[in-house]
Amino acid sequence: QEPLGDEPPKKSLEKAVRILVIAAVVLTTVIVAITLGIRSFITREYEKGQSAYENGRYEEAVTALKHAVSWGHNDKAYALLAGSYYQLGRYDEAYETYGIVYETMSSDETVTAGYAETCEKLAYRCISENNAEQAVVYLRKEYELTSDERVERRIKAIEGGGSYADEHGSVYNLAGLLEYAVCYDENGKELYHAELQYDLDGHWQFAKAAAADRQTKSVFGTFDWFETDEFELSVYPSGDGYSWISEKKELTGDEYVKRITWISEASKDMLSFEYSHNSKGYLEKGSVTSNKNETMQIEWTGEQYPDHAVLNIGDQKYIAMFTYNADGKIETVNVTRNLLQTVYQYTAVYNEDGMITETVEKNNGMPLSRWKPGKSYRRTLTQYSAHQPVSRTVYKENGKLLARGYYVDGCGWLMMYTSD
Repeated sequence: QEPLGDEPPKKSLEKAVRILVIAAVVLTTVIVAITLGIRSFITREYEKGQSAYENGRYEEAVTALKHAVSWGHNDKAYALLAGSYYQLGRYDEAYETYGIVYETMSSDETVTAGYAETCEKLAYRCISENNAEQAVVYLRKEYELTSDERVERRIKAIEGGGSYADEHGSVYNLAGLLEYAVCYDENGKELYHAELQYDLDGHWQFAKAAAADRQTKSVFGTFDWFETDEFELSVYPSGDGYSWISEKKELTGDEYVKRITWISEASKDMLSFEYSHNSKGYLEKGSVTSNKNETMQIEWTGEQYPDHAVLNIGDQKYIAMFTYNADGKIETVNVTRNLLQTVYQYTAVYNEDGMITETVEKNNGMPLSRWKPGKSYRRTLTQYSAHQPVSRTVYKENGKLLARGYYVDGCGWLMMYTSD
């Protein structure tokens, strides 16, 4: 008989290879199925957490989103989880989670804002617990995220034992808010100083102001505040004392101007501006009334960028013409009487961030003007830091200083005008 040779071992090897191939296919199929299953689970839990978050069920959102992130890194799930922790007041967990997601979502404004607000809450808690060292750690992180000058002032106030005075003598408290404001001219000479008081939410309540050459201080009002309010207080030297004019601007939830109230000392004079918008949110009608029975009716075209508006004051008709820049912001306003006589001109200059840095107003006798009717000219320069307004300087036509003022965080402007 002939010998069997090597044929049986070849068949065994082929069989083994076939078994390995089948096993690999099965294993790959199992792995793919598990992976798809995990991804599907992560997606379901993320969507469940997202829905709970949007409906204010933050405990439920935390449970679902923790499931989502425990099975894989999901940036959106991490961001919502951090936000849920914040809404529940679990700031330590929010801080840790924001730290994770910020590494990959640093360009997301919502994540950055949430991270910064969490730092703010933790710093406030540390201050209340007299843990200044840890408060500074959180505030430094907040400043890194926002470059907010107010946060830097808070750090200096904590390191200074409770307050911080700048080179001009203005004093800031632990919240970074002005407590003692010194307003000065371009040469560093003091024009006036003011002591400011705030409520528990940081809203400016009243000011005690005095000019540099006077010892008497005058107290200016207390004010009711809402989240959609902006406020400006202008103080004028008058004899041995002061007079003042305030402007309160109320906005809608969509940031449209709803009402402006202009009132002088002891309600001697008052203007109220009311605005209405059409279904698209564009200005349609407005009215201005005073306590002297003066009225002005305003009619816009109801377009996003109206080129004109009609102003009816008594039996007189005025036309306001508008021009816009490339970003759709008002650049000029020219008000004429019957399209012939120019009674008011306004020009605005914007910086690269879209904020007004300079305005020029020429009033040639516009009735119901913002301040006092009659001829006037003013050029206003506004300075910003970290996208926030800081100070404002107003000049007359001859270049002489007319007023200077501070922006009070979360409240508005405090302006002091010169006696001449």
